[in-house]
Amino acid sequence: MYEAIRRQIGRSVPFARLLGVEIQALDAAQACTRLTMNQDLQNHVGSLHAGALFTACEAASGAALAGAVAEHIMVTRLAVRDAQVEYLKSATGPVVARARLVDDSAQLLQDLKRDGRALAAVDVSAVVIDFDGNETLVARASFNWHLRLHAA
Repeated sequence: MYEAIRRQIGRSVPFARLLGVEIQALDAAQACTRLTMNQDLQNHVGSLHAGALFTACEAASGAALAGAVAEHIMVTRLAVRDAQVEYLKSATGPVVARARLVDDSAQLLQDLKRDGRALAAVDVSAVVIDFDGNETLVARASFNWHLRLHAA
């Protein structure tokens, strides 16, 4: 099921697809995206544009949340309520964003089923990976999402 959700998210979020954000993996509590740097995504100083980095983080957080509500994904609307991002270093290579639900996914599902809506927090860390596989933390972000059940 998670693989089908991963593929569908990759097709259904046009802006992330435009930038080249790839959902690499997701499960019931976490997800990972990758964004390969290219000239079109650079800012005026030659590093990855902050908006592109934010999008990689936001996509990872949404994928983690989609995995958490997998059994109800077809009848759940997800929308970012608010977000905070802390840019720590310039991103000058491929970025991997790793997202993890803050709260228990079982509790989130219980709240969603009981109330028809829920709030969920997702934390993300973004790293640049060099040719030797070393990781440099370039950003941390937190996203608060609003979830709502709707008719299929």
